[in-house]
Amino acid sequence: MKHVWVLRHAKAAPGEPGGDDRSRPLTARGHRQGAALRARLPELAASERPLPTLVLCSTARRARQTAEEVLDGLGPGTRIELEPLLYTADAGAVVERLRLVPDEVVSVMVVGHNPTLHELCFDLVAAEDEVSRRRLDDGFPTAALAVVGIDAPVWAELVAGAGHLEELVVPER
Repeated sequence: MKHVWVLRHAKAAPGEPGGDDRSRPLTARGHRQGAALRARLPELAASERPLPTLVLCSTARRARQTAEEVLDGLGPGTRIELEPLLYTADAGAVVERLRLVPDEVVSVMVVGHNPTLHELCFDLVAAEDEVSRRRLDDGFPTAALAVVGIDAPVWAELVAGAGHLEELVVPER
């Protein structure tokens, strides 16, 4: 069993007309969301669902800042890999990247953007899992975190519909 922790970046400053979208920082609210998630991470872990030891993160500033906010809650030795493709990738490309995760990594966190991450959750969760899909129907706002259990012994065997939604944490709106 593998686990994908899908984290949308926290609340970011609005973009400036003609500005560089990648450089948008977190707002004060975004930093609070990150701190709140960091505090919740230990309770979301379980013996069958360990905390991620690898974080795949978009190169956008707001995603990097979100990953840094939660990193201390993941434990020592967790590493962040910046992934330029996560800034513009579709859900299928993220699944392809997940297939390359080393098999000794049991849980991985993906930090990035919508609509890709919301679509990723739908792609990973089995079509017949109507309860999970209804939970995801409510959206995937900033700082939302989904934990999807994947029924695959190795990452290379990850396919759409192989997972089930174990947790969905949505910050107060």
